[in-house]
Amino acid sequence: MFIEAVRPKKILVFLPQAAADVIVTKLAERGHESVAVSTVPEAFDALGSDHCSFAITTRPEIDLLRSIRAIPVVNLEIFFYAEPSGDGPLITSKRFDGSAFMKRIEFLVQPTATRAEPAGVEKAKNEGIRECRAPRWWTAAKVMLGLPRHREGLRDRRS
Repeated sequence: MFIEAVRPKKILVFLPQAAADVIVTKLAERGHESVAVSTVPEAFDALGSDHCSFAITTRPEIDLLRSIRAIPVVNLEIFFYAEPSGDGPLITSKRFDGSAFMKRIEFLVQPTATRAEPAGVEKAKNEGIRECRAPRWWTAAKVMLGLPRHREGLRDRRS
C-alpha cells in the first residue's frame, strides 16, 4: 500500500456563527487554518472545494456533512461534560474539556504518514513479510479432531 504524506488542509467548522467564531479563534491560537460556515450552502461550497481535511460540528449535522463529502468529523458535543454545581437542588452545568478537544484536533491535523499504524502493519514492514496465523477457533477444532496444530510435516499429495 502506498502511503503519502498529505499536507494539512483547512478545518471546516460547521456551527452557528457565534460558536464557530469561538472555535476558529481557538484553532487560530494554535496555528491551525480553519473556515467557519453556518449554512448548508456554505458547507456545500467549502466541502466541494476539497480544501478541508476534516470538520467540526454537532451530532445532528454529522450525517449532513458526510452526505456532501466523506471526511472525518469531530463531534463537538462529546467534549462537554455535566458537572454538578451548587449545594441546593441537583443543578448541572456543562464544562468544556478544551485539552481533550485540542488533542483530537492535533491528531487529525498530522499528516497521515506520521500517524501511528497498527502493530501488525509496523511489524510486517520491519520483517518484510507478515506472519500468517490461523484463527484460534481453527486451531481448537484441529486439536479436537486430532489433526496436527501446525503445517509442519504436511506434504503435497502430488509429489
